[in-house]
Amino acid sequence: MDSVTTLSPCLSVPTTSWALPASRSALDAFFRGFGFTSEPDLSALAAWALDGHGGSPQAGVSLARARMEAWLSSVLGAEHTGPGLLARGRAAFVLCDGASRGAKLLTRTAAPEDFVRAVRMAVPVPAPAQLSSVMPEQRLSLWPFGELLRRVWRGASPGVSVSR
Repeated sequence: MDSVTTLSPCLSVPTTSWALPASRSALDAFFRGFGFTSEPDLSALAAWALDGHGGSPQAGVSLARARMEAWLSSVLGAEHTGPGLLARGRAAFVLCDGASRGAKLLTRTAAPEDFVRAVRMAVPVPAPAQLSSVMPEQRLSLWPFGELLRRVWRGASPGVSVSR
């Protein structure tokens, strides 16, 4: 009896054999920044990020950034969108240990509600922008009579010398 092998892809095990090795290592480094370390997770995330597009490492990381920003904006909501979304979202994701839930957390259509609440509470508050300004002039007001009384009083105390 002869057997026939078909080349139909298995959806549970995504393949990234079409990705360049340099692209794959760049994507692995990007997703390791989110705390993912296992090879199956990194492979699934590379396939999810590239979505069938091969290319240079820079293009792959750009696609991964865009996918992660879209995912983070859907999880964090409109109140956290804006510049620095990826950095603040990565910090919240790492604080909530999102990588322990595996790559399925990112590749699903919706994240679990308990994780969404935890990530929204863990988002760091952005610091206000630095503005250069001039320090107002300060006036030094001396009270010569009080200074004289203080020196006389301290001079009468044992073990205290008067500085001159």
